[in-house]
Amino acid sequence: MAEFTPTDEQQAVLDHDVALHGRVLAGPGTGKSATVVTLAQNRATSGTHLRLLTFTRAATAELARKVGAGATEVERPSTIHSFAIGLISRNPGAAAIPQPLRLADEWEERRVLRPTLARRLVMGVRLIDNLIAELAANWESLSEQATVNVTLAQRAAFVAGWREHREILGYTLLAELPFAAMRALEEHHDLAGADFDLLIVDEYQDLNACDLRLLRLLRDRGSSILAVGDDDQSIYSFRKAAPEGIRRFVLEYPGAQQYPLTVTHRFGERILDWASYVIEGDSDRLPRDRVQPAPGSPAGDVALLRFDSALAEARGIAGLAEVLRAADVPQREIVVLLRSDFNRAFSEPIRAALEAAGFTVTDPDYADELFARPHNRSALEMLRLATDRNDSIAWAALLELEPKIGDTFFDYVYTAARRTGERLGPTLLSLRYAGFPDGPRGPARAAASLVDSVLPWLDDHSVDPGVIDDWVRVLTEVGPLPRGFLDEEAMTMIREVAEIVESTSLSRFLGQLIPLAKDIATSLSEGVRIMTMGGSKGLTVEAAIVAGLEDGVVPRPGRDRSEERRLLYVAMTRARRFVRNVGAAKKRPGGACRRRRARLPRSYHASRWRPRTFAGRSRLP
Repeated sequence: MAEFTPTDEQQAVLDHDVALHGRVLAGPGTGKSATVVTLAQNRATSGTHLRLLTFTRAATAELARKVGAGATEVERPSTIHSFAIGLISRNPGAAAIPQPLRLADEWEERRVLRPTLARRLVMGVRLIDNLIAELAANWESLSEQATVNVTLAQRAAFVAGWREHREILGYTLLAELPFAAMRALEEHHDLAGADFDLLIVDEYQDLNACDLRLLRLLRDRGSSILAVGDDDQSIYSFRKAAPEGIRRFVLEYPGAQQYPLTVTHRFGERILDWASYVIEGDSDRLPRDRVQPAPGSPAGDVALLRFDSALAEARGIAGLAEVLRAADVPQREIVVLLRSDFNRAFSEPIRAALEAAGFTVTDPDYADELFARPHNRSALEMLRLATDRNDSIAWAALLELEPKIGDTFFDYVYTAARRTGERLGPTLLSLRYAGFPDGPRGPARAAASLVDSVLPWLDDHSVDPGVIDDWVRVLTEVGPLPRGFLDEEAMTMIREVAEIVESTSLSRFLGQLIPLAKDIATSLSEGVRIMTMGGSKGLTVEAAIVAGLEDGVVPRPGRDRSEERRLLYVAMTRARRFVRNVGAAKKRPGGACRRRRARLPRSYHASRWRPRTFAGRSRLP
């Protein structure tokens, strides 16, 4: 790791007494990651038993790079969810989850688990998502913005139906892992792997009530907690996180030391002024010292632009990118940030305009889409069955991928499993041997063809599920699959992932494949990135174009206005040199946007940074 010369504020953190709790309130770009990694390295060398935890996979990757850059005894940083998996795995039977542990990936959750659970409970998928988020938060909310559209009867029905559903399909949701670990700690006082001198928890503002309860239980077992984060960047209310989590730390941990980090090394005064104007308008925000730019930092270059229409905005963004490129800003250092992008309604016109201007555009969803291709997805599920032919999620996924098998047949198999008390996979095979009695005729024929093609291959191709060094070789030698195949793009990505994964089992390798592929796809790309504001947290680039800033989009109607400000603040503090805030004056197709009114200080309007309207491509002000 490059030599780290701490500021006085950072040195105070490095001098922290590990016998005490502490809170580090760190603004964007204030060097919190480098500080906590250096602290961990120093303390680990002196024999302190510690762990570095964070919430998002991206934040974990950043910490891991900094840990791995120098000789250190620090264990690889992990997410709260990975930490929970480790705790559960070291204590078999302590957590009330289906065995063996089978985590569903995002595709399996989206295409198999949530729709079938919603159908069983006669609830909408959106309501199911909300209930899963409440479950993952231990049914607690950190703020007064509690869910008001969920009744006690719906919660009770959901818990009963979800428990049956996950037992029949044999899955564990990633979201429920902290909940399961928390319950294990509450009910078992002799768990292995729960004794630490110090837990350094980065992105603390992103934790929900269940995560915080888990940490308090570890505190009660003797661990000191060092909370690191920024309440101004709390944007995960969808999982019941809120700024109150980190704000209340000093009340929940009496005697905790407080360490502010207020000097940003990322951006200068002008970017800071604009971003501060946004966040300081939050009436719920607690008073605190404003972040200050490091001495000698360039002021930065900021502008607010309004275009006549969404199409003109897309072309204008391409024009802005052209000017940035002329200013020697590399493509990969330009990011376009959107409030949301359902069905790519916002990003497609921007992507088309950028590509017409000669830019390469990074697709942040590339890895998801790559492994969602039916042939690749079928191949992944076949490999799951190669390690466990009774894998119910894999069988359910293959049923979903067959065009002639629909919901009625799935419900038929599910009902049979419910009646016999078996899981769906073994039930499907038993029903096939019996000729699918009473099953819907057409789908039953298609299901019989599916099972009859898969079972002989499983008999002839036993894949060792144990720990192996070279899964790429194993997957290359496995031969033709009866359902699906891994195309060359998928195999290329698998090779990339295999280079950074240590020896592991096939099941764990497949579980890590898509998350790590997403990280690789983003980090290796040389193109302009288009992503959501929320997905940009932790990112640092030369230039950020924050798009869609008009009423009806930012802030989004019906959403917590304070969080909408925090989301925009996160977006505006990603760039070192250039920030371009843009929007369209006219309503977008589909009613996504309304006419926007600029809400920046009047003093800005009198400067050369005042808002201007551009038709089509434009030069920078």
